[in-house]
Amino acid sequence: MENRIEKVAVLGAGTMGAQIAGHFSNAGIPALLFDINSDLAKKGVETLSKLRPAPLYKPKNAERITACTYDNDLDSLKDVDLVIEAVAENLEIKHTVYKNIVPHLKDSVIMSSNTSGIPLEDLIKVLPENLKSRFLITHFFNPPRYMRLLELVKGSKTDKSVYEKLASIGQNILGKGIVHAKDTPNFIGNRIGVHGANNAIKLAIDMGLSVEEVDKLTGTIVGRPKSGIFRTVDIVGLDVQSNVSATSYNNLADDEARETLKAPDILQSLIDDGRLGQKSKAGFYKKTDDGILSIDLKTGEYKAQKKVLFDGYRAAKGFQKVADRIKSLAFNDDKSGKFFWEITADSLIYSANRIPEISDDIINIDNAMKWGYGWELGPFECWDAMGVEATVARMKKENKNVPSWVDDMLASGRKTFYESSNGKRTYYDVISASVKTIDDDPKAINLNLKKSGNNLIKRDWSASLIDLGDGVLNVEFHSALQPTLNPIDSSMGEVMNDAMDLLDAGKYSALVIGHEGANFCAGANLANMIQVIDAKDFDKINNDIKQFQDLMQRVRFSKAPVVAAPHHLALGGGFEIAAPAVHRVALGELYMGAVEIGVGLVPGAGGNLRILLNLTENSGSGRLNAFQVSQKAFETIAFAKVSTSADEAKHLGYLLKSDTIILNNDQRIKTAKDKALSLIDEGYKPPQFRDDLKLPGTGGRTAIAMVVKGFKAQGKISEHDEFIAKKLAYILTGGDKAGLTKSVDEQYLLDIEREAFVSLTGEKLSQDRIRHMLKTGKPLRN
Repeated sequence: MENRIEKVAVLGAGTMGAQIAGHFSNAGIPALLFDINSDLAKKGVETLSKLRPAPLYKPKNAERITACTYDNDLDSLKDVDLVIEAVAENLEIKHTVYKNIVPHLKDSVIMSSNTSGIPLEDLIKVLPENLKSRFLITHFFNPPRYMRLLELVKGSKTDKSVYEKLASIGQNILGKGIVHAKDTPNFIGNRIGVHGANNAIKLAIDMGLSVEEVDKLTGTIVGRPKSGIFRTVDIVGLDVQSNVSATSYNNLADDEARETLKAPDILQSLIDDGRLGQKSKAGFYKKTDDGILSIDLKTGEYKAQKKVLFDGYRAAKGFQKVADRIKSLAFNDDKSGKFFWEITADSLIYSANRIPEISDDIINIDNAMKWGYGWELGPFECWDAMGVEATVARMKKENKNVPSWVDDMLASGRKTFYESSNGKRTYYDVISASVKTIDDDPKAINLNLKKSGNNLIKRDWSASLIDLGDGVLNVEFHSALQPTLNPIDSSMGEVMNDAMDLLDAGKYSALVIGHEGANFCAGANLANMIQVIDAKDFDKINNDIKQFQDLMQRVRFSKAPVVAAPHHLALGGGFEIAAPAVHRVALGELYMGAVEIGVGLVPGAGGNLRILLNLTENSGSGRLNAFQVSQKAFETIAFAKVSTSADEAKHLGYLLKSDTIILNNDQRIKTAKDKALSLIDEGYKPPQFRDDLKLPGTGGRTAIAMVVKGFKAQGKISEHDEFIAKKLAYILTGGDKAGLTKSVDEQYLLDIEREAFVSLTGEKLSQDRIRHMLKTGKPLRN
């Protein structure tokens, strides 16, 4: 069965249905969006351009979605390969819709429901036998573009090949993380998630913890979203949390933790009072003119938030790795440690008891929580981090009921749920009571497993060299101080130069620059920069920038192809690292930008040159003239525009139109490697040094200056903004050498770019911007 589809239909144009259609359009697949009348269907399509965060990679993707009605457009279903039902959670309504559409479907169609609480066997009762075998549940998490989790549920009659086809479509086309769930209430993610959230809320009240304290203890400190428990419930909606809780509580009479599944009393109290969370502007938090207040869990009144001062929390913050922070906090004897231990121990035991009820293995439970709830470590990975033997001993000492299969695993000599060695990752399989190897995705490369398989060539503080096989080398970033953001440091530069040495020596045939961390690279290390500025060592700044520029040019003109694989944040210098590669394999979720203006600077490592070159190439046969290229580059850089997707990055000039966009992050490195190998097969030749760059010179600069002056007169920019803008315009229009009949070369642009960058680091107002960014994380407009 071919794992592709040409067209999809989504039934129900509400927020969820419209966004599912929107994500198919992001993947290039046309969608029909149905509702009971044309106004609702059209509203669903129109909503996609208004929702935030944006459901579409670019507004133009909405053109792939056609608004349809059940009265007028059912005949169009004959061309559809996949139908996804996303109507109200009412079995009677769903059955009515099914009966209406079935006569219009082709024999090979696949049908699914996005239900979160209605059993599959009930859904298919009105379907003909041949369609029952082609029906399953596809539970997308909201919002579908951003939430990686897609839970799939098959029924007793679901054809195996149909299920596998839809799993392949979800993984390889939509970029989803597929979790194989069972037909049980709330499936996996929400079953574990609701139990954990409700338990934390109830325990917080019992222990007298504040809302903000709980959110700190259940947030980034333990590798989970910053919103923690209470803020997450506010975002989701207290009514939604209550409804999901009710699905578990009402349908799981035999659950050993059933009372925990029941929504906490405070939840219903706030709902009755109209305090539903973010959508009603009040829930566990309330935004006021004086700041964001938190609710007193005892009185229901709002109060100013207090700083979290627990010793256990402070001690855990001292560790860089999330596994170490979790262990530190869980085994601390203070109030924060006791709270975290209790909710974690309960969650681990509850998760272990759900096998084989909701999943046949630990992998799907861990993946559901990582992909659906944003946990860095799933429950069993968390258990490994804390130490299985030590935690089980403590649980038993506290008279907690540890599932017998965990005891059996330890008795067998296996001390962890997972192990990685020799390039393979194994897990303990509960059903067979044996150790099994996790199957590799043939379209993915796991860099950590590569390193465990003796493919690590060099490891430095913030970067490593890895052998990907087939003559392809990899540069991986892993900042020693800020592994989430990977700011540029000397270690990264050294390792990249080492990689180029190996390419030049003919020891490797290609290079991939990319990694599996949270973000590709957030740019320069401003803390290091301000230290050099304070020392007034501007020669060092100049030399460092020159070395960075030379390294990027070395990447650009390498005799072996270099492919970059940027993902998530690629800002400032992060963009400049990806830009000189011959090709980029970018994740669809790419937030790329030349943002140096925000800290009072201009791009200094070739960013201006790359954007000028990209805009020229992207314009194709309808080439922009010299002034238009400079003008568009100025608009992109001067306003520090950051793409909201890889698609938009192409429009802004950060990527080339020919660059590859991939939706599955796990497949990014392998796709980049494959691209590098294909370039070799095609007889790769490096680009030629450009000495023929046409830029508008003084005339173009004057035109841009007039626009900037107008912004200043209107109060839209400050005097220092204008000062920086003039320096930027000087670079982008070709300095003193460019003009209608005069070309400039790459090195000249790099030289004037570097000169502008270094001079701006000496300006007090720019220095103030750098300090403000370091202190607050926000730009200063002074």
